[in-house]
Amino acid sequence: MITNYYTLLKVEPSSDINTTKKAFRREIAIYHPDNNTSPEAREQFEKLVEAFDILSNEEKRRDYVEMLKYEATNKPIIIEQKQQYEDWQKEAKTKSKTYEDYGINDLLALDTFNTVDEDIAESIISDADDLVDGLTDELGDIFDLF
Repeated sequence: MITNYYTLLKVEPSSDINTTKKAFRREIAIYHPDNNTSPEAREQFEKLVEAFDILSNEEKRRDYVEMLKYEATNKPIIIEQKQQYEDWQKEAKTKSKTYEDYGINDLLALDTFNTVDEDIAESIISDADDLVDGLTDELGDIFDLF
């Protein structure tokens, strides 16, 4: 059985990418390991990453909608589609492990979760940390003047 990612993210099938991003951010903030350490939350977190990974990618979303149509009409899913779905799930599981390593604030700061590879994400987070450190130093200097 195919998971209904629209229901999981609480969005309509006609929702645009911005609505999907907003829903993902809302849900991920609830279930991220920084905020919720229950085993059920971890499972939900992985499912949310999976849902966003598929619904935010035009090609995957199109193929996913076809799979839902097959399931809705009780037609058997084509073997290639089933394999593709399983591959997506494996890929999303890897991404969810990466996203767990980011603090919730760092994760929410990334604008496009599905298009940022690990090296770029690390660079963005490192640059943000450097910026905060620099601002803190500057503010410290300003307040020392008073």
